[in-house]
Amino acid sequence: MRNGLSDTEYAVLGLLTLGERSGYELDKLTQRSIGYFWRPAKSKIYAILPRLVERGLATVTSVVQERRPDKQLYAITSAGEDALRAWLDSAETDLTESRGLLLKLFFGGYADSAALRDQVIERRRLAAQKLAELEEIERTIDRGEDFFPYLTLVHGLEVTRATIAWTDEVLKLLDRKQARARA
Repeated sequence: MRNGLSDTEYAVLGLLTLGERSGYELDKLTQRSIGYFWRPAKSKIYAILPRLVERGLATVTSVVQERRPDKQLYAITSAGEDALRAWLDSAETDLTESRGLLLKLFFGGYADSAALRDQVIERRRLAAQKLAELEEIERTIDRGEDFFPYLTLVHGLEVTRATIAWTDEVLKLLDRKQARARA
C-alpha cells in the first residue's frame, strides 16, 4: 500500500479514467477488462468508492431513477489522476509475480513510459534469476524418485520461461511505441 491506498483502490481509480461509472458498472467493467488477472469482489468495489470520494480522489453524483434507488455515479478527480500516475510510476513492490505489473501496464497510458519499462526489466531480471534456480533443481532432481515434485518443477520452468518471453515482447513493444512517439 502506497499513500494509504491499496492496489485495488488504484485499480478502481484507473477504471474511473475510462469514464464516470456506478459501482455496478465498475464491477461489470472489471469483469470485461482487468478481471482476467485482477478480480476484486463486488463488495470491495462498493466499499472503495466512498473512501476515494472522502480522500478527494473521486466525486460522486446522485442520479434520480424511477422505481429504483438513486444511482451513484463516480468520476475521478485531477487529484485522483495525480495519485494514479504517482502509483503507476512508482517501483512495484512485488515483482515476483506479474499481477501488479499487469495492472500497471493496463493503465500504462497514464504512466511514465521509462518508469514502466524499468519495472518490466526488473520483472524479467527476477524471472531469469528464478529460472536459473529452477534449472539447477532440474539438473539434480531424481525424476523417477521425485516424479510428482518433478511435475510441479516442469510447471515452474514453463511459467517462468513464458514470463521471460512475455517481458521480452513487452519491452520490444514499449520500445516500438516510444520510437513512433518520437517520430
